[in-house]
Amino acid sequence: MGRTAAQVRTTGWMRGASASVRGALLGLIMERPGHGGDLANRLQARLGQTWRLDPNDVYRLLEKLQQEGLVEARAESKPGNGRATTIYHPTSGTPGALTAWMETLLPREPVRLALQAKLAVARPEDAPRLMVALRDYEQSCLSLAQLVTPSSGESRSWTALCMDCTRDAAFTQLHAEIHWAARTRQRLAEQVRRASHQR
Repeated sequence: MGRTAAQVRTTGWMRGASASVRGALLGLIMERPGHGGDLANRLQARLGQTWRLDPNDVYRLLEKLQQEGLVEARAESKPGNGRATTIYHPTSGTPGALTAWMETLLPREPVRLALQAKLAVARPEDAPRLMVALRDYEQSCLSLAQLVTPSSGESRSWTALCMDCTRDAAFTQLHAEIHWAARTRQRLAEQVRRASHQR
């Protein structure tokens, strides 16, 4: 049975690398409408500092969601303030789109880490440069990991629980990357030592 035009429209916005952020924005707008800066701050607070979110990207994604008919932008003024601010509100299509996003297992992004691409074609003489790049990557991951504290107790609310789980995921992934980078540096160094003894 084919999908209706409404279903196609509801799920088409989920394609691309920024689908996760678009889905999270819909969830925040369903909770409470807000202007772009407010939504960017709330998104950063929920996802954590390891997500490097550019507010300009958030505005661009909100514009795309508006074009899809999933959010509505209204110019609103605060009492006592003559300046109008664009506030993003849900539309009749927002709840269905959010539900579809929650139900959909998004395809895993292909691994395109630049270091892995370099390793795939590296020559023996590239080992020193690779080890420097791996050390820099390891340090970058360590810096990000210091921004994340894994949860140690019971969460007081549903929102707090979900935020704790997000931070746990970031903490686990960063430590896996740190381990991989350190282990790869060690393996490259061992190979270089073996090669130098065989000469």
